[in-house]
Amino acid sequence: MKRKLSKWFSLAALVLCVPGAHALSTDRDQPINIEADQAEADDIEGITVYRGDVVIIQGSLKITGDLVTIYFDENQEMKKMVADGKPATFTQKPDGPDPVQNAEASTLEFYAAEDTIVLIGDAHSWQGENSIRAQQIVYDTRRGRVKADSVRSAASDSGTDKQRVKITIGPKAPAPPPE
Repeated sequence: MKRKLSKWFSLAALVLCVPGAHALSTDRDQPINIEADQAEADDIEGITVYRGDVVIIQGSLKITGDLVTIYFDENQEMKKMVADGKPATFTQKPDGPDPVQNAEASTLEFYAAEDTIVLIGDAHSWQGENSIRAQQIVYDTRRGRVKADSVRSAASDSGTDKQRVKITIGPKAPAPPPE
């Protein structure tokens, strides 16, 4: 029974492995609340699935999706979490005065060992006036790297029409006047 319960509560590993470089430092100390229409754990396969309007909240961190699947390794450690939705979303408040970090895509994937977040399908990430849109955005939180890719449009007959990566950088805040 202890092993089964550990899977239900192992979502804490999700928050610990998605350490967004500027995430609110107190989030990890907060309880994790999960709401879904259905939850199912499979100990043999090492999978926990939450279905139907899934909402996961820990402090300022919020993840939503229609389906959230968590994959565990043989040591009961989370190795991957996948949130699918129309869209699946991620929001988190950073420490300090910066605005909330937001992300949405058809699929959000979190890879624990690599500290990597992958947004797939109509991916959009924004914070204040800064934003990036692409078909795929990969955040390597360990190295502080972002990679955005476009993919060929399925509607293109010629194969040359591409959805392009779009980046918006907001104006720099004016420097305070000298005293």
